Amino acid sequence: MLKKVQKILHVILFVFIAACLVLLVWGKIDKTAAEKRMVFEHQPIQYPIRQSNITLYTDGKQFNNQLFSDIRKAKHYVYINFFSIADDKVSHQFLDLLRQKSQEGLEVYYAVDRLGGILLKKKERELLGKAGVHFTYYNKPALPYLFSSMDHRNHRRISIIDGRIGYIGGFNIGKKYLGEKVKLGHWRDYHLEIRGEGVQDLEHQFVLDWKKNTEQQISIHRVTKEKGATSHRFTAYYSGEKLSQEYAMLFQQAKDSIIILTPYLILNDRTIWNSLVDARNRGVRVKIVFSPHSDALLVKEAAYPYIRKALKQGMEVYGYKKGVLHGKVLLIDESILMVGTVNFDSRSFHLNEEMNCYIHDPVYISKIRPVINEDIQNSKRVTSSNVNQLSIKEKIKEMVARMIEYYL
Repeated sequence: MLKKVQKILHVILFVFIAACLVLLVWGKIDKTAAEKRMVFEHQPIQYPIRQSNITLYTDGKQFNNQLFSDIRKAKHYVYINFFSIADDKVSHQFLDLLRQKSQEGLEVYYAVDRLGGILLKKKERELLGKAGVHFTYYNKPALPYLFSSMDHRNHRRISIIDGRIGYIGGFNIGKKYLGEKVKLGHWRDYHLEIRGEGVQDLEHQFVLDWKKNTEQQISIHRVTKEKGATSHRFTAYYSGEKLSQEYAMLFQQAKDSIIILTPYLILNDRTIWNSLVDARNRGVRVKIVFSPHSDALLVKEAAYPYIRKALKQGMEVYGYKKGVLHGKVLLIDESILMVGTVNFDSRSFHLNEEMNCYIHDPVYISKIRPVINEDIQNSKRVTSSNVNQLSIKEKIKEMVARMIEYYL
């Protein structure tokens, strides 16, 4: 009897290993073929320079309260997508609010990325439909490029209310973004509220994304053309190559300082890395703040090789120590501020659809600089010993992380 059990276990193990190898090879062929045919390659959309009033939110509760309030006050329509949604009290309140507004007669369109929306239950989707909410998943996996389509995610987070108010940034929907997950603790993020002519670009991008994923054309309304105080522009990315080129161009312009805030530090894009090294060689001070404490597995260990490289080049690396830092921010010479959805990792550089807001207003930037300084002050500077004197467990985790870093 024992021999039979052992034989069955051996067969199961063999089948499992064989299946993993088949999937690995299939995935590699799939990815290579998709890249060769440029299936997911599109030119970025660079919107015009606009003037809007911009408010920055770094606290999840304040952001949620304002977003929910704006939706409650909506009179005509709500277009909204987040990368992910949880299955908790906050998420249910959000979905209830969308249903309520639809039942009041408003146009409500809601999208979530297929992978990020994995916790959205079928019952919840059905309730949205019954209430008249238009719902879709972005980037559904599809043949013939199954693995590549699974990897290709819509990481944009766009909200438009009545063509007057728009939002974009790092927050998603769920209680962890309010700092209410005990294991994660305090959650620090960067999310912009746009009031003014820039809202039309957010709405235009939402309509494009909706049509791309559903083949349904939805209305572009008479969005406000009212000018605000702050000069900015949006860029929507589909291709990592174009994103790399734009970041490299920004870093090449730097004369004094580059500050990067990112949840994850997997800096394996050669174009971006080389431009940062060139900046250091010109005497530009480079500070990178990342989040060692994270909601994602192995990202801290995946960062170790890049921290070592950065330190060797004289860059300053800081680990946020107050909780989770999830903001995506660049600050170049106090003259260009970027807040958006792009992380410093493989997914954002090579796989995701992203959107950034570039702000060129020195007055506004001077107001945000103390916020960035606060995050640096709440971080600990990383030294060589921190990433070289690792335990055996940490070394093993780093090895595993390096094997799969492209997908983290």
